[in-house]
Amino acid sequence: MLHNLQDRTAIMARLKEQDLAPLLDDLAGRHVAPESVGVELELAWWKSVLERLLAEDPALLGANTSVLDRLESDFRLVDEAHQKSNAKRLAWQLADAWRLGVDDRAAEAEALRQLLQAKCDDPVVLNREAPHLLKLLAPVWLASPYEVHELGDALQFDAVFVVDAGALSFAEGLGAIRRARQVVAFGDPVTQTPMPFDIAVREMENPPETQRRLDERHADSVFARIADLVPSLELTTSYRAGGEDLAELVNRRFYEGRIESVPWAGTFLGHGSLVLDYVDNGHGLPDAETGTVEAVEPEVQRVVERVLDHATNRPRESLMVVSGSTKHAVRVQQAVMKALVRRGDLTDFFLRDAAEPFMVVPLAEAVGHSRDRVIFSIGYGRTPHGRTLSTLGPLARPGGERLLAAAVTRARRSLAIISCFRPEDLETERMPRGVAALQRLLADAEARVAEDPLDDDRDAMLIDLARRLRAHGMKASLGYHGKLPLVASFGARAMTVETDATIGGASLRESLRLRPEMLKRLGWHYLRVHSFDLFSDPDAVAQRIAIALGAREPSPLTNTIPVVEVRT
Repeated sequence: MLHNLQDRTAIMARLKEQDLAPLLDDLAGRHVAPESVGVELELAWWKSVLERLLAEDPALLGANTSVLDRLESDFRLVDEAHQKSNAKRLAWQLADAWRLGVDDRAAEAEALRQLLQAKCDDPVVLNREAPHLLKLLAPVWLASPYEVHELGDALQFDAVFVVDAGALSFAEGLGAIRRARQVVAFGDPVTQTPMPFDIAVREMENPPETQRRLDERHADSVFARIADLVPSLELTTSYRAGGEDLAELVNRRFYEGRIESVPWAGTFLGHGSLVLDYVDNGHGLPDAETGTVEAVEPEVQRVVERVLDHATNRPRESLMVVSGSTKHAVRVQQAVMKALVRRGDLTDFFLRDAAEPFMVVPLAEAVGHSRDRVIFSIGYGRTPHGRTLSTLGPLARPGGERLLAAAVTRARRSLAIISCFRPEDLETERMPRGVAALQRLLADAEARVAEDPLDDDRDAMLIDLARRLRAHGMKASLGYHGKLPLVASFGARAMTVETDATIGGASLRESLRLRPEMLKRLGWHYLRVHSFDLFSDPDAVAQRIAIALGAREPSPLTNTIPVVEVRT
């Protein structure tokens, strides 16, 4: 009892100076364990904050968050109705402009009627006979760069949008640009570069690609040429309803962390959008002509297994196989068709007429396609002695890093990387840029798959709520990937919880409608909690979440009515 008595007396005196004597008496009377003193002190502090707020503003005692919930719900309905009415309003404006145009320009209307009856669809003739009405009849035109010349020189546009401007040379896009008063170019300089193509059979092969020629073509794209003349804006938010771990891998590896994305619920439930699959026995002999070890049988079979698994378990999602080796892509295609002889029940997935059919393509052909899920099979193996060669086909040539970036950005939901070698197997000395990018990609993917997110302990009320959710048997995480303040799951359901503080800086439209809709597309159940409710009755909030996720049954809506038997 006398041990450290002087020190304890001094500490007690300091605590009493801070007006904590009632708290000390309460802790002593309830025999609170030493490890719980910090929690008790934090609770007492928050309670004093609430008492202070109520003393300064007694109106808070009558706070009714149900009224706020109703007002927010009304705002969402009105805002959604306003957004949906825009299409009808635009249609009315176009119809009214057409009616007035026909009345004001009767001669053009008659000429246009005769041309349409004669099934004339030549834009040059239509624009010559009815230049004003043609713009009202077709206010928006969609054309390939190789069809723009068919519009004629007289047809001009208020604005021209050039899509995939990074993949178009300036010569290809000039026909559209010169017809515009204003030009807006959309492009991705990371994955897009103008590429030449042949329209006839050559007697001799094209000269080998050089880095200098590739850089010259990249600088001659529509996007690069226009960016030197007009202001440029970066679109830094990804709204893809897919895996955030895949998006973050691409973001860190190719976009220097500039892209913002929101986590996918499937990742929190254990269905990651990034899979690394190493083939340990991927050995083979180097090719006599190319000197590369490609299309080894174990990797081909691993790809076929994943393709058949996808067709069996996810037939509604589209799939594409991308390979760094053309020879490997051909062998995979042949092996899949051969496997269908034994799996006739899967024929419909591969042969049906779909908007995004199954396909196997080499790197150079993957740029113009995207699918829900992509299998990126590198296509190169190791020698019988276990050595990995740095001659990895197009990855080892100039522009290989852009082809790699294009390959891993083709997936909207999930990417599976199949490789016969690990990042440490690649030689680091005098490595081509594309192969070096592949090594860093594999290393980053390994780190991303093994990453274990840490809880964010900055919000005391959310920490308390997470503890209560875990007591109900749910999994909870705070500050999930630095994007969501609190997420919880039970079984196959996941929910994200946001408070006033976490979305206070956003607009009403963003916080009440757009953000919840985006999170729901990403697989989350969404719950908006008012801070006052979370502070005053955290148990009720925890029970709402438990009921929504199925961790507990809802309470009956009515009480049991006793039955009284009356005897006569």
